[in-house]
Amino acid sequence: MNDTDLTKPIEHLFDRPWDEDLSEEAEDALDQAADALVSEYGWENVFPAAVAFLHTRCQTPEQAVNFACNYWNYGWYELPVPDPHRFLGYLYYLIGFDAVRNDPIDILDSLATAILPKAGFREADLFLNPRYMPETDPKIIRAVEEFRKEDSSKKA
Repeated sequence: MNDTDLTKPIEHLFDRPWDEDLSEEAEDALDQAADALVSEYGWENVFPAAVAFLHTRCQTPEQAVNFACNYWNYGWYELPVPDPHRFLGYLYYLIGFDAVRNDPIDILDSLATAILPKAGFREADLFLNPRYMPETDPKIIRAVEEFRKEDSSKKA
């Protein structure tokens, strides 16, 4: 499969405001398009294409929040995420750990506490650890620091 096969459908799903006022039919069509994409290409191909969109098209906290909200709305948090700390770390790298200012709807916390327990990280399960906070998770912090280091080496 060619990665460019997924570029247009991923752009269609993510290059739109997550809170856009859509008709019920339009919302259903987007949800069906997201489901069909996974069914046709497989999650093992769709996830890297979505991450590629995140890394190339999302440069601001607002764009990252928009991506995260669309990702959530399509129900993709239910699907397995390879290296979930790195995935979440990139979102936190873009958005920052100041959730009140940059992520007022707490979408990153929701993603983290949905994705990490499914990946076997019980410390992120709020039923087992109600005080878990992604902002203090050493693995997420490490991933953010790695992205900062990569970014500073690109600028040097």
